[in-house]
Amino acid sequence: MSNYHLIILVHGVWGNSSHLAYVEKQIHENIHSYDGTILYTHKTGSHSGYLTYDGIDVNGKRISDEVWEQTKLIEQEKGGKVTKFSVVGYSLGGLISRYCIGYLSSQGYFDNIEPINFTTFCTPHVGVSVPQSHNFSARLYNRIAPLFLADTGSQFFLRDKVGEFGKPLLVWMADPRSKFYKALAKFKYKSLYANVVNDKRCSWYTASISPDDKVNSSYNKRPENINCKYIKGYQPNVIDVTKPFYYEKVDNLRESSNHRFKWFWKTLNWIKLIGTITVYSPIFIITSIVQRIYNRKERREEEEQQQYHSSVFADISNKVDDEQETLVEDIYDAMNWKVSHSSTFPPIRLDHNQSYIVEKLNTIGWKKYPIIIRHTKGTHGAAIIKHYDPNFDEGEVIVRHFVKEVFKLD
Repeated sequence: MSNYHLIILVHGVWGNSSHLAYVEKQIHENIHSYDGTILYTHKTGSHSGYLTYDGIDVNGKRISDEVWEQTKLIEQEKGGKVTKFSVVGYSLGGLISRYCIGYLSSQGYFDNIEPINFTTFCTPHVGVSVPQSHNFSARLYNRIAPLFLADTGSQFFLRDKVGEFGKPLLVWMADPRSKFYKALAKFKYKSLYANVVNDKRCSWYTASISPDDKVNSSYNKRPENINCKYIKGYQPNVIDVTKPFYYEKVDNLRESSNHRFKWFWKTLNWIKLIGTITVYSPIFIITSIVQRIYNRKERREEEEQQQYHSSVFADISNKVDDEQETLVEDIYDAMNWKVSHSSTFPPIRLDHNQSYIVEKLNTIGWKKYPIIIRHTKGTHGAAIIKHYDPNFDEGEVIVRHFVKEVFKLD
């Protein structure tokens, strides 16, 4: 009987399994077992498209079912045995994965299976609220943005209450008494990757579980404003966290010129936002309806036809996901235009829940890797090359670092 190392890859909001295809390919091409253990990857699919809005808890249970199914498949169809287990979570997928492993642990999954790697890319561990409570625009953003994300939105913005303590789910998942925290602590290697610029949907403080934002990721749009050193062999994309790295504004003549027309640019930002919402809303509604119909028909169709539709809807969901990323950026830019164009930036102020999450999760032992991407403003998707885009090429360096330096076999 062969031993298997099961590796689960979990996509993010409005995503699909194809988003982690590049990461999966690099795992198989670059990681080779030395003791005969077979590396077996599975990209989750039970929470694709609009289903990601059902909530972190609902989707965590969905992918736990997939884990059990894959484990039984290995045993019954391949005559093997899962002895090791690893997880790669992208964006929301990192939070869903944390819920999943807690649920699996409570079912006894890890009684005879060793948890090895738990890695997240651009995951908002501390939620996605703008931590600047005295800024009216930030408070307005925190009120409006969740409306586009349904149940998952309330959890993202720490507005839900669960369990006997009535805490937001992400707070409870960071509580050392919870099954989620205990399950995460069981993994031998815990690592995360966090963008330092142009990832407003998942700023530095939340992706890196940090109490501060020394790279000014909430407002800075220019990579040249980041002063840092790089890990040898992975420059200029993976920052060396053992050396100082920080935000340092570089003078820009074009910015100074634009400042004279600030009211024009501010108005233009709001027009752009309204236009984006006008375009995005019908796309979201129509695609949700179509995908619901597809999910029902999928069960009745032949395998060949399923593969065709999967390809079509992967393309559609990629476009919708890109639109959503644009929408979040536009909302944020419009509502924080004044602050982002000032000469100084306010320090972030975490509320009690955010501070609690940061404090508790940082006791668990993470390896943290700040990353910087310059060729696209879509740094969130570029980090893992979630789909083909020539401007996502820097993601190759980041994923190579993961498979060569971070992922461990035992």
